[in-house]
Amino acid sequence: MKNKLLKGSLAKLSLICFVGAAISCSTPQDDSMDFETSTTSTPEDANNLSAKVTNTSKCDDQYKNPTREYEYSDGYDVNQTVSSKIDDRTCFADYSQTTYNNKTFGVYKIAAGTNHIDDLQPRMERATPAINSGDLGNGSYVRFSGYVTINRAGHLSDSYDRDDMRDKSGTYIAQAKGKHTGGGGSADPAICLIVAKPRFSGSTQVSYDLYREEITERGGSGVNGRQLVFLTNIPANTRKFFRMQTGFTGSGSNRTHYVNVRIGGTDYNWNVPSPERGIQAKIRFGAYRCHGGEAEILWDGVNKVVNKVPE
Repeated sequence: MKNKLLKGSLAKLSLICFVGAAISCSTPQDDSMDFETSTTSTPEDANNLSAKVTNTSKCDDQYKNPTREYEYSDGYDVNQTVSSKIDDRTCFADYSQTTYNNKTFGVYKIAAGTNHIDDLQPRMERATPAINSGDLGNGSYVRFSGYVTINRAGHLSDSYDRDDMRDKSGTYIAQAKGKHTGGGGSADPAICLIVAKPRFSGSTQVSYDLYREEITERGGSGVNGRQLVFLTNIPANTRKFFRMQTGFTGSGSNRTHYVNVRIGGTDYNWNVPSPERGIQAKIRFGAYRCHGGEAEILWDGVNKVVNKVPE
């Protein structure tokens, strides 16, 4: 089965205003942007696709990739330094790229109800390599870094507070995955996810509250197994430094499993419960979850480091 043919298009760009700040050379700069992106693709043979889509008005046959994973095939892939494989479970758009001022951005676009592959939330993501049991000794870790620009995030109005796990607003931009011993929960659990929840001026998304959605116990899910912790607010359409590192330190009763995040120049560190049960570390990034509306997340300057230490 052939890979999906992708035709990344140049974005429609308007004036870009650079925001300067007096910051140290060790703190990444933020670029305030004002541009639109779009994707086009060559139609493909999409026979025998699963009919999972509920929001047909936002689904286009030419974006119905017949398999979950493919590789970008329209020239150099700016995000392939992390992974060449794109997990695409949306028929709203294909992965595309846009270039401005010597920076090339990978564009991840999803919309509510447009997962044509399975019954889960739509997503377009890539994953770092995983480190697994046997290579999780003291100092073993996976690190992902890059710059994220949030143009839109999914939003669905409801009666829940923003820090309530039942609130449907927001789109995940990155997540740390980590399997564990002893059963319980998903076979491939997300243990720490960064979700962007939009703030509005009228109907316009002007900024995003970033939360850490963290498990409170191994295998935890929903209101009884996870919680939301507010981290920071970032402006819309602003290129922001992001780094996530997950790994292990110590051993035996002194073992620690951590997920540390840096947004801009601020660190947000967290230790995973029951570190002795952890048997994997991996990171995914892109755009995932959209209960309402659309999401458009851009990533550039991405890189990964995988450090395996025998146990």
